[in-house]
Amino acid sequence: MMTLTNLSEKIELDDVFDSGIISIMTKSSVSPENFYLTGYETISFKRTREFALETVLASVVPFEKDLLIISNNIDDLRLKRLCSYHGISSLIIKKPETLADWEEFGLTVANYRRYSHILVSCDVNDESDMNQLKKISTLIDNMKIGLIVHCRRKPMELIEVSNLNVDYMICNGTNSDISSVVLARRSRLVQTEGTSRDSKMDLYNYWQSTLYGRNSYIEPMAI
Repeated sequence: MMTLTNLSEKIELDDVFDSGIISIMTKSSVSPENFYLTGYETISFKRTREFALETVLASVVPFEKDLLIISNNIDDLRLKRLCSYHGISSLIIKKPETLADWEEFGLTVANYRRYSHILVSCDVNDESDMNQLKKISTLIDNMKIGLIVHCRRKPMELIEVSNLNVDYMICNGTNSDISSVVLARRSRLVQTEGTSRDSKMDLYNYWQSTLYGRNSYIEPMAI
């Protein structure tokens, strides 16, 4: 079965950690092999960011739950097609800007048991986008809704990802012209075993493949 990204039979992972992305996110010299100690994992693909996004959605949204998408008028049509293809029940809501928009958003997420995740596509260079993301994170705090951030340009810094309780971040990679990275909270990633809707878009299996090159001794993970 083919996917919306027209995959070949074999999906190639980057054979090395994306050190460039890790450097941007952490602003430090943490070694890629020890990055998991932050409580997050990186999965690097020799595929576009769109493939990485599709893999996340196909892997993390349960069959009995819906996906809430914040509209950005750019990705909406593709996301509708993607969700339809993978059988993901979804709702696209207007990007909250006015007081009325925020009231609508609040009423929607009040029914939080319906949704497993909220997807926000944004430019983290844009102050307005970041302010909206921060407000969304605050409003869903203490709700059992995961936050997925699709970065249209550079990735968020790791401290921002942690402070905003982001479960999954998708961004471009730096190892090649066509590469992408998924940053995933490890405690959420382990829950995706066996949940993918497509065997070729199984985030958990790709993560396991990245572990083979690690040292045999794994130190305790940061909480």
